[in-house]
Amino acid sequence: MTAKTCLLSSLLFARTCVSAAEPGPPIACNLGALTAQQRKDLKQIGGRVISAITTSRELSDGYSFHVDSAGASLMEVAQWLDLWRRCCPFYEFRIDLRAADANLWLSVRGRPGVKEYIPVDVPRLASKLPK
Repeated sequence: MTAKTCLLSSLLFARTCVSAAEPGPPIACNLGALTAQQRKDLKQIGGRVISAITTSRELSDGYSFHVDSAGASLMEVAQWLDLWRRCCPFYEFRIDLRAADANLWLSVRGRPGVKEYIPVDVPRLASKLPK
């Protein structure tokens, strides 16, 4: 191994270690990141999506929710997440859609501590969590 290769390997390893140690955004919402209209939309659209949740599953780092597409469309779920991510960037969202029957699942996950924060952040969603 040449000195140049050794140095490059060491720098890449050090960068990887620093990246893994970075905690990411704090687990706290910043409603100031939204305009008054966006806050209103977040509540209204979120209410429709949450009302359309028929079941949920616990994940190791969050929850997955089945959304009845008759109660909330894929576009409404996406709009809600777009607003929610602006004030709460520590979440990781995933939408799974099976095209054949519009079976829609929304996953809300994150690093340690995020799962426990979900029912605090969105109390209406807490009622949809598995018992």
